[in-house]
Amino acid sequence: MRRGDFSVEVVAVQGDGVRELESGHVIARPGAVYALRLRNHGPLRCVSNIRIDGKTVTSGGLVLDPYSVLTLERPVDETETGRFTVVAEGDERVFGPDGGRDNPDLGSIEAAFRRELPRDVRDRDPVRPLLDVPTLPFPTLSPPTRPAPGRPMAPPEWVPLNSVRERQSERPDISAVLSTASRVQKSEPLSSELVERAAGTGLTGHSNQRFEPIVLGPLEREATVIHLRLAIGTEEALAAPRPLPVAQDDDVPARPAARP
Repeated sequence: MRRGDFSVEVVAVQGDGVRELESGHVIARPGAVYALRLRNHGPLRCVSNIRIDGKTVTSGGLVLDPYSVLTLERPVDETETGRFTVVAEGDERVFGPDGGRDNPDLGSIEAAFRRELPRDVRDRDPVRPLLDVPTLPFPTLSPPTRPAPGRPMAPPEWVPLNSVRERQSERPDISAVLSTASRVQKSEPLSSELVERAAGTGLTGHSNQRFEPIVLGPLEREATVIHLRLAIGTEEALAAPRPLPVAQDDDVPARPAARP
């Protein structure tokens, strides 16, 4: 999905493919390993903050250079090196005793982007201290496993990730990025021909992706926010032809109803 200068795509890394619907739902089969492909189509650097299942997975944020693409395989946390994996609602190993049924954010993917201000603007807008944004623990489905020797972890066109989390005293306040989650959800029910049930994200396997610190100037105050939502799709829906590019929409895709 694209909005303005930014776009987010859920791409399959392993397992069944994924398909984005016009409603903003991204359907996949249980166990599919995915990554988030973030694109900056504009001329300015930006910071992206990602929330999955209502939890921040990018710590202080990820930096995207102008006209660049960045693919996130795992949380920006040295203690969590597993890859993002689609897990069906009801899995108590991942989502706790309720299996995720009581989590209204299950399956949600929120990407908030804020541009770095041009130098002539930042000189008039002093840097404010960054509020410390805690990174919540992410559920792990199975212990990490080493990839096969010599196997590339990313296609050549992928670029290294930059993190601004280690230079808090020199970063602008990005708390507004995380305050944009309250949106009006779409009320249209999803067809049972497309979606079987709700889904969330766990961590499986192992990713070698690493992050390095970088310092940016002040960021714009208002974030551009893109919302997607994972769900378990039917075999027929995943085999169908892919839809046209998704229309821009500011609503949050509705969560499939919880199953007993």
